[in-house]
Amino acid sequence: MALAASLVLLPALAQATQKWGPVQLSGNLQSQNLIRHPDAGTYEFIQNRNTAHIRFEYNWLQAGKFYNKYDIPFIESSNLFLLWRGVYDSIYDTTPGFIEKEDIHGRNYGGLTLFEYAKRIHKARALRLDSLSHGTRDALKFDNQLREAYADIKFRNIPLSVRAGRQQIVWGETDNFRMLDRANTLDTTWHFVQELPPPAFGWDEIRRPFWMIKFLYDIGDVWKFSQNFLEWYWNPGDWYPVKISFLPRPWGVKMLDPLTNPVDGGFINGVCANSPIRNARGEPICTRLMNGTKLFHNGNYSRNPFDNSQVGVRYHAIAPFGLEFTLNYFYQRWGGDDGTDFAPIRGVPRTFDAAVDKRRFDALIGQGIFPAEYITPYVHTVGVSANYSDEAYTQAVYRLETVYDVGVPFFDLGKVTLIDIPSLPGVRKKNMWKGMVGFDRPTWIKKLNKKSTVFITGQFFWHYLLNNPGCRAQDDAQLPPLARARAGSCLVGGFDLPSAARISSVSYRDKIRDWETLFSLGATTFYRGGSIVPVAGFAVDPMNEFVMETFVNVDLVLRDDLVLDLGQRYFIQPKGQHVPNFSPWGFGSLSSGRSETVIRITFQF
Repeated sequence: MALAASLVLLPALAQATQKWGPVQLSGNLQSQNLIRHPDAGTYEFIQNRNTAHIRFEYNWLQAGKFYNKYDIPFIESSNLFLLWRGVYDSIYDTTPGFIEKEDIHGRNYGGLTLFEYAKRIHKARALRLDSLSHGTRDALKFDNQLREAYADIKFRNIPLSVRAGRQQIVWGETDNFRMLDRANTLDTTWHFVQELPPPAFGWDEIRRPFWMIKFLYDIGDVWKFSQNFLEWYWNPGDWYPVKISFLPRPWGVKMLDPLTNPVDGGFINGVCANSPIRNARGEPICTRLMNGTKLFHNGNYSRNPFDNSQVGVRYHAIAPFGLEFTLNYFYQRWGGDDGTDFAPIRGVPRTFDAAVDKRRFDALIGQGIFPAEYITPYVHTVGVSANYSDEAYTQAVYRLETVYDVGVPFFDLGKVTLIDIPSLPGVRKKNMWKGMVGFDRPTWIKKLNKKSTVFITGQFFWHYLLNNPGCRAQDDAQLPPLARARAGSCLVGGFDLPSAARISSVSYRDKIRDWETLFSLGATTFYRGGSIVPVAGFAVDPMNEFVMETFVNVDLVLRDDLVLDLGQRYFIQPKGQHVPNFSPWGFGSLSSGRSETVIRITFQF
């Protein structure tokens, strides 16, 4: 859970910014250490991430003049901004021997956990970090990114501003669990979505920056509505889906790569049993998906403006009675990072002509091609955000955000593919309504703090899948292919698809619900003039057996340029970890058993 509002309330760290006329240079060094404790007796050192940021700003054009000397036509002002990030995580060199012995499927490997099953087939080493090759670990331990590089341009005589370059575009009112904040997809390999609260820089660190052009046209007052502006952006082909990693990475999704892992990967044996290609162990394998696609990397498209453009537009205004609102529209590929239990791959549809289906299947397997492709379809999204400050009665700010997605892909047992042992359902596109209502309120609680208010924020989220057919997924899964198709639509999630290693009779428990909900509450305050800042909160998923996350953080400002952050985070499952809970928000699935202690120190320069 994120307390984004505390980003505003926290006192800014004093920056020893270096200035030379219109040029500014600043940055920070940060070291974050994570200790995971899945139970009371286990402690695992899983991260030593050392990060450097260097920020460069050059106000190169002021009052229409470059270098205070040369007149530049049509432009009133312009500023250049660069942000570089370098990272080294020593965990990939030291490779401590921690093993996550249980994945999201629980005891679904013939009554065994993932570790017990892997040990039985002599492949338990695949669960260790040192099972990754030196080349792979070298690629993972370093990060060298130009995170942002853009120019802001304000034109003369017309109320138009442009930001062009590598950037992040942030719209919406929510803290975490994004809806309108979708121009940039997420990099969940950084630390999943646990980089909050500050001073870890939050979402800014885990959004994937893209090369985009953003326009803002200031309309001014329209009738009784003030601060009217129209904002739109264009991403001319530089788009990637959500970035995901898998076990044995410490913060990968809590499962092995579903395609390539040696324990139960879909590329090994099973569907690919007749492939002429063999791995080092002599097992038949597939080597790729169809159409050159790669799971969670690229779909069947070229990264150019004609085949991969993304666009968004929003209108902003403030009503006479104080309601601030935006109207939004997006047309972009499905990123897969908002908690929706979507379908990432699409198998080849079955025609039920045995000769035709066999010929198509054999032609693909004969080339080592798994008969499915990774998909990122275009989705239409319309949305509204609003906030209202009620000073008269409750002294609170109320927030609203809602979107309607058209064409989200889901697995459907009623759509049968060539992959049937184990079965990979086909894909059906559905529409979803998502929303959030929340409040923020500074509140005097004298017993906690006599000198400063306690800032309290709460949110309630929902996802609603329209026209979701009722079905008994596990029963339908046992039907022969033709009977499954005749039974009609039955939507299932992607977390619990079967594999050759897992018992098919207990698969498809991850059925898509009509409703998914979540509520969160958090609080922060200041002590000793802002040098001690505690932040605490929790988020609860009531639809999935009340799995939850709780956290407490304390920021200690040791001096103006040095901050120590101590944090504790718990993921709580009332039914225990052995009972799989496929909660789309992640508390009972992706983050189960990953309670952790955080020690982070930041030096600003």
